[in-house]
Amino acid sequence: MAISIQGRVAARREAPFHIQMAVEARYVVRDEAQIAGKVVRVFRTDGRLKEGDGITWTIAVCRPGDEPTGPAYIYGADLARASFIEVYLQGTPPSCHLAAYEFTLIDGPTDRAVLRQAELEELLKDPYPRQEAGTLVDPNRRKWWQFWRTHRGA
Repeated sequence: MAISIQGRVAARREAPFHIQMAVEARYVVRDEAQIAGKVVRVFRTDGRLKEGDGITWTIAVCRPGDEPTGPAYIYGADLARASFIEVYLQGTPPSCHLAAYEFTLIDGPTDRAVLRQAELEELLKDPYPRQEAGTLVDPNRRKWWQFWRTHRGA
């Protein structure tokens, strides 16, 4: 089951850890990977995790076209190439778990977070940010096939 934008905002807000990590190892068993590495940037911590600490967490692994419904996942080929990941985590270091779907692969450590809570909060204000005004689809509008059927006498 997919998590709503509101759920993702809450996951980012409530996660005790928001970090960037260097990926040092990946252990894949069937459709799950344990990612291990060192923390290279800390954007949020409750004091139990700091730069230089070791960290592990798991994520579903799949191939394109074979995505699981529900859990966060990463394509195996992307994981194999990953050197750095920014992630929101929960749990007790060094063994944590992913907060909702909140991770992204990055090219290297950054001074500013890539995954910012404010960006998701903006989506809540304007769920169609890339559409021009007046182009929103009315959910009550009949589909073209319903229109066609009613006007052909069917």
